[in-house]
Amino acid sequence: MIGLCALWRRFANDRRGVSAIEAGIAMPVLALALCGTLEFGLNVYNRQQLQAAIQAGVQYALFNPNDTAGVKTAISAALPVAANAVVATPTYVCECTDGTSISCSPLGTCGAGTSARRIMTMSVTRDPIKLVSYLIGLRPSTLKATGAVTVPTS
Repeated sequence: MIGLCALWRRFANDRRGVSAIEAGIAMPVLALALCGTLEFGLNVYNRQQLQAAIQAGVQYALFNPNDTAGVKTAISAALPVAANAVVATPTYVCECTDGTSISCSPLGTCGAGTSARRIMTMSVTRDPIKLVSYLIGLRPSTLKATGAVTVPTS
């Protein structure tokens, strides 16, 4: 019995291997935090790429206001090849300067003191990168960028 108590005391006082046990407990938590930070950063970067592509489409639309296919092509060309993004066909919304909606074709008329304007809206979407979101119960939404530009009412 004395041998067992002495063995237990010696085992309790032995501190070798404590660092390995602490590292084994801490490493999964740190790895999860690192992957989560990486996922967030990649999705922010991808969202900025989408917004830059929309900006290219807006710039094209300023010089070619009636070419929706060209705007869509300009957006697609500004995206990385492996983006797997979905570019929506640009649409027009027409309204008076006071916010009243009017018809676009033929262009409706506005009341006194207001003028008509034609607004082209465009959007692009893609799936987010999912490294750890599903592991911790998050369901990341689709990354989306939208843009609008007032074009001449030709």
